[in-house]
Amino acid sequence: MKNSKNKIYTCKGINSACALLRSERFDVIGIDILKGGRADKEHRIKDLINDHMVSLLNKTDFYNKFPEGRTQGIVVEFSGRLTENVFPDYTDSNNVCLLALDQIEDPQNFGQIIRTADCAGIDGIIFPQHNSAPITQAVLHVSQGAFINVPLYEITNLSQGFEELKKNDFWIVGLENSIDATLWHEIDYSGKTVIVVGSEGKGIRKKIMNNCDFSATIPMQGKTNSLNVSAAVSAILFERQRQINKE
Repeated sequence: MKNSKNKIYTCKGINSACALLRSERFDVIGIDILKGGRADKEHRIKDLINDHMVSLLNKTDFYNKFPEGRTQGIVVEFSGRLTENVFPDYTDSNNVCLLALDQIEDPQNFGQIIRTADCAGIDGIIFPQHNSAPITQAVLHVSQGAFINVPLYEITNLSQGFEELKKNDFWIVGLENSIDATLWHEIDYSGKTVIVVGSEGKGIRKKIMNNCDFSATIPMQGKTNSLNVSAAVSAILFERQRQINKE
């Protein structure tokens, strides 16, 4: 696995900063706050920064340092391990859902998927070292802090990972655009489930699809023949959430 432990990243925005500062997973290196800005007036921030090195910058210095904007007046520098390569022991677990990504190479989509997975209560995201966008600053920024809450499993081989999970009684569901696939809302996602998605252009690789126990599809009604992958993920993950909420 690539070692991300010693790399330095930034976390921007009030909600993301609060989540990171509450977490014990990462080492906070420093915090830059815009003097008189939104974060400087936010009581949640003031309650969390006492034990950290904080720089209160005037408007000129802050925007010279962070010209890209969209910071809400706070940027946290941190380091730590962003990914794992070993699954937890799911032997005694119920209603566990993991999301597996195959050939998701756009960091914008990757970050949005992480955010959606957090909102939908997903227990972790699996992605391969190859045929996937790496965890970059762009991915973290688009996730808006969701990377703090969702375990990210970077593994060498998706097929081998699926075999390991199947031994723990997981069912694997691949989302594909196929007339032979089952409608996404007719599949039972309760229990231990892995949902696999691929990119819009390439989809799920055949060898990965062969490892799936079920295939699901979201049929298109308009003239566009495919959903953006992050939109497809949202549809299927919240269908799963709807099902388990009914139990």
